Amino acid sequence: MRVIVIAIDGLDAYLVKRWRLEGFMQRIWGTHDVTVAVNPGEKLYTPLIWGAFLLGRKPSDFGYSFKEVVNKRWKTAYGLLYPLYRLRIKLLGSRKLGLRSLMIKLGLFNVGRLEKKLGEIERLPGDAISETIVKKAERMGCRVWIKEFPPYNDIEVARLRARTAQFFDKSLNERLKMLDEVYNFSQKLFNEALDAASSHDLVLYYTPLVDYANHALYRPGKLKPMFHLAGYYRKVEKLVSRVRGRFRDSAILVVSDHGYDPKIHEHSEHGFWSCNKSLPRPPENILDFHDIILQLLRL
Repeated sequence: MRVIVIAIDGLDAYLVKRWRLEGFMQRIWGTHDVTVAVNPGEKLYTPLIWGAFLLGRKPSDFGYSFKEVVNKRWKTAYGLLYPLYRLRIKLLGSRKLGLRSLMIKLGLFNVGRLEKKLGEIERLPGDAISETIVKKAERMGCRVWIKEFPPYNDIEVARLRARTAQFFDKSLNERLKMLDEVYNFSQKLFNEALDAASSHDLVLYYTPLVDYANHALYRPGKLKPMFHLAGYYRKVEKLVSRVRGRFRDSAILVVSDHGYDPKIHEHSEHGFWSCNKSLPRPPENILDFHDIILQLLRL
């Protein structure tokens, strides 16, 4: 059976239900635990969770951890000032002091250099790549389409990830402009995935739009930002509906790597999933999708 995965970063189950977004809520749907993707105390970071999705195992089993990734990130961005950053962490811990924005303005934190290198920095190591759904499906003889999927092969998405946090506290118009750019990018990539689906057995499409919209707009009690947030959710819902209308005989799996907790402005511990077909078993956590997808491909 052909399997089309629509991986939506940050798609929040509570908002899907609250806004009755039936395009996401297919024949079967539910939530899954994502905390199993990381080690105890480790941050729920996007590449780590999607890495666990692709592997069916913790990326740390292959030496890929948040600590390793973040150290490489800051070493790249701070350059010669990296030792001072490490000293600050040692003396003051990781609490936010608001210094990074100032350092970006002064050119002491090089976002441009980080944008260019982040895809390489956050890519899974080679031995992990060989154990992903992608490589296992190819070894089964399946034709696989995957492009811009963290932490497998994202270049443009990694560039977005390196710079979008700077926009989350900007004016509403600036935030909306940034999100529209991400939507245009996501729509273009989606069209490529849709075109490829008819000639491939496994398609893995990814969009960061909803996660960025959550960070930029999820402000309960503020009508205007929430109105725009619902709009971006519905834009992605329409993409899902296009796939469902065109590939009814395929297994269409919608999955997110987490939701969003607006009280602390951090990722929540559960993701959303849905499918238009019966699954071998309902996914309880992010690791389960690996085997479920491989089983669907064998049908």
